[in-house]
Amino acid sequence: MKAVLIAFIFTFSVVGFAQQTGRLTGTVKDATTGDLVVGAKVQLSDKFRALTDLDGNYAIEGVPYGSYKAVITMLMYDTVVVDVVIDKPENTQDIQLGNVQVIDEMKVIGNIAQDRKTPVAVTTLDKKAITEELGSQDLPMVLNSKPGVMATQQGGGDGDARITIRGFDQRNVGMLIDGVPVNDMENGWVYWSNWFGLDQITQQIQVQRGLGATKIAMPSVGGTMNIITENTAGKREIKVQQEYGSGDFLRTSLSYKSGTLKNGWGILFSGSYKQGNGWVDGLMTQGGFYYLKVQKKVQNHVISLSGFGAPQKHGQRSYNQPIDYWSRDYANQLGSDTTNAMDWGRRHNQHYGYYTDENGKRKIKNERMNYYHKPQITLKDFWKVNDKLSWSNMAYMSIGRGGGTRAYNSGALQYDSLGLINWDTIEYFNQYLTFAGMVVGTTADPTYDPTLLKSSQVLTSSVNNHMWVGGISQIDYKINDKFDFAAGLDYRHYKGTHYVELVDLLGGDYWVNTKNQNDPNPMKKVGDKVGWYNYHNYRDAFVQWMGGFAQTEYSSGRWTAFVNLSTVTNGYRGVDYFQKKELHVDDTVIYVGATDTVNYAGRTYTNDSPELVYNNTGWKWLTGFTAKAGANFNVTERQNIFLNVGYLDRNPQFSNVIDNNTNTFFVEILNEKITAFEAGYGYRSPKLTVNANGYYTIWQNKPFPFGVSIPDPNDPTTYVQANVNGMDALHMGMEVDVAYNPIKTISIEGMASIGDWTWQSTETVMVLGTPFQFDARGVHVGDAAQSTYAGSVRWAPIKRGYIKFKYTYFDRYYASFNPFTLTGVNGGRESWKIPSYGILSAHFGYSFKFEKSQLNVRGNIFNLLNTFYISDATNNQNGSGFDATSAGVFIGMGTTFNFSLGYEF
Repeated sequence: MKAVLIAFIFTFSVVGFAQQTGRLTGTVKDATTGDLVVGAKVQLSDKFRALTDLDGNYAIEGVPYGSYKAVITMLMYDTVVVDVVIDKPENTQDIQLGNVQVIDEMKVIGNIAQDRKTPVAVTTLDKKAITEELGSQDLPMVLNSKPGVMATQQGGGDGDARITIRGFDQRNVGMLIDGVPVNDMENGWVYWSNWFGLDQITQQIQVQRGLGATKIAMPSVGGTMNIITENTAGKREIKVQQEYGSGDFLRTSLSYKSGTLKNGWGILFSGSYKQGNGWVDGLMTQGGFYYLKVQKKVQNHVISLSGFGAPQKHGQRSYNQPIDYWSRDYANQLGSDTTNAMDWGRRHNQHYGYYTDENGKRKIKNERMNYYHKPQITLKDFWKVNDKLSWSNMAYMSIGRGGGTRAYNSGALQYDSLGLINWDTIEYFNQYLTFAGMVVGTTADPTYDPTLLKSSQVLTSSVNNHMWVGGISQIDYKINDKFDFAAGLDYRHYKGTHYVELVDLLGGDYWVNTKNQNDPNPMKKVGDKVGWYNYHNYRDAFVQWMGGFAQTEYSSGRWTAFVNLSTVTNGYRGVDYFQKKELHVDDTVIYVGATDTVNYAGRTYTNDSPELVYNNTGWKWLTGFTAKAGANFNVTERQNIFLNVGYLDRNPQFSNVIDNNTNTFFVEILNEKITAFEAGYGYRSPKLTVNANGYYTIWQNKPFPFGVSIPDPNDPTTYVQANVNGMDALHMGMEVDVAYNPIKTISIEGMASIGDWTWQSTETVMVLGTPFQFDARGVHVGDAAQSTYAGSVRWAPIKRGYIKFKYTYFDRYYASFNPFTLTGVNGGRESWKIPSYGILSAHFGYSFKFEKSQLNVRGNIFNLLNTFYISDATNNQNGSGFDATSAGVFIGMGTTFNFSLGYEF
């Protein structure tokens, strides 16, 4: 009996012990590209190990409960050791492989927020999502279904997209490429045509909403958008891709990544060429893209030199129009007055037409052409001094050259019966010296030359060149197991050169700008600089940026937190070269125009006198700062909550400090004040992910872009630019996004973003004796949908194949407007509300897998249902009714497509 009992107990113990085992599963990915790693070895011990399959997945069965150190190895990757606890039947551990120092560099320089650690609302788009959904769109459009984000194509030109986050336009959204700030140094704008081709080598796009956790001082009121490009580590890759899309769009791309070569070298190259006619009539596009990064690991240093650029030219559609200009039927549906309806259709473009070349062929010419090339070169050194200290240094340079053309004339442009510019008629008038039946050149005209043809209508170009250099230096120090410290310096020097240049005489020999009466050389030929009015159309804008930042991070158990302080001092200076010069005598400044003769202290001065200098504003210096803090608490292994607060005392942008027309400082220059609060919740499980957050942002002294014109108290016949301070806004709302994977082949995502963005001011402000009275309290902010909803389903019915449908709905979308117009009976009046609309897109693809290569076939159809909708609107552009009749609008694009064929080996 005793022996039986002992045997029973032993058997029961063995069975019980055997039941205390679990299964470990996970996915192994390349940390820099997000690609699945095939053939990586995951080993807990000699007995418990596995290799990843073709999908990067591994599974280790029957692992006894306990703590292990998982060792993951793969050729060309650093060995990774991960602590793993087996304490339940099913355990998951996903793993990222890469060069450890390269990964550290990406986290430090890229200012990447980490899930369940960094206490900010964040959306990360990986390479897979970008590849599947972008097609031939501008980069911001792929974010259109993410919380708080809205992007539109405006007039439809290639690269003319705009993005808003939480109701703040992209002047107030910080934009970084590999840690380098790229917002325009004068007005904060982002020109997406300069970044064509980046999608080929983008590893991820991360959007931190709100003030974010970016260490350096940024203009991030709405958020910060980080574009992180690939590095050279990992396996060798060569990719070739051909695309075709709507508007005869063609794009050919080639990319090469060497992987880590001998002696630590690595190379990444990418190039693209594109051309197309545009979905909108007359919006041709042509451009190239190049990118080269050379990287080397030298002991504890990762050194890289990269350069990229995208020389391009594309047609634009610059002016929105009344609704009935595009569609009489749609205008009728909205109750708009259609008495003067043009009904041209949503593809119509008033900026183009046809001309006959010397061979008798009819060709397209667009008067609005944007052309630009902005190469950017960056040198980085990431030094891992020891296990506690790292030091990163980065120097960069951006050289911008280009501008935009427009017609300029003595009378209206000539249009044909289809609403297109009649270039042949314009050239006829220029060549035969007639305009509307009148002789242009006469002997009474001092510029008349009977041997030359005087043009009445010409094409000019607004040239906007720049030279921008900068550098960022940052140290990161691990104080102990709980505290990390980072600090650094940020310097930028920018010079923008702006002038108007004559580029096409349209059949004539010369042109006279009749509005520039003071020009001593009135006969202009191609290449000459011209001015629209009397002066100030050839100028330099200088901006200096000197910043410093410090951040302390805390991590212990379930808690993580950070405190960040940053400051920036900006210098602003303007120099005018065109007409007026200055004479400085005895602390007196006398302005001498191009044709002026000035007598002072017994001497006579003209514009050519050597004592005169160009009009120079001198430097104006302003200082601002940012203070922000946040904390994250992991409630359970699946749930976390976070909170962050911040205060931004922001210097105004150059365009609200110096007037472009008079090269003088604005009056009433004050810093903007932004206070922000944010709280959020997260849930993670193998099948379900939920993020929810609420935000509350107060913006005081929100300036109107480029200020307002008021009479000069010293000379009532002239005007000066001023900022009207005291305009405040409140942006608050809530955002939720959900991702659910019920089975391995189906992914479901949903998003809701509901904002309540309103102006908060009712005031009368005196500016140089001129009263500004406005009542905007409670009026909703325009220019972006305050509520957006999105849902998508991705189904992979077969291995390496997928189809995805995505629907995004925009609601409570108010037309853009100037709040200073809300006076008198219009005080407190809401802007016209754009009709709500939804857009459905389809994305599909299949990859043919070969032994050492892969053929990818992908397709995208945007606006699948051909929905007719208003994408952008300005209130009261054609009247004062605050309604559909008086609004100026752009109509969004109809159905467009993009197909691509790519080969990887």
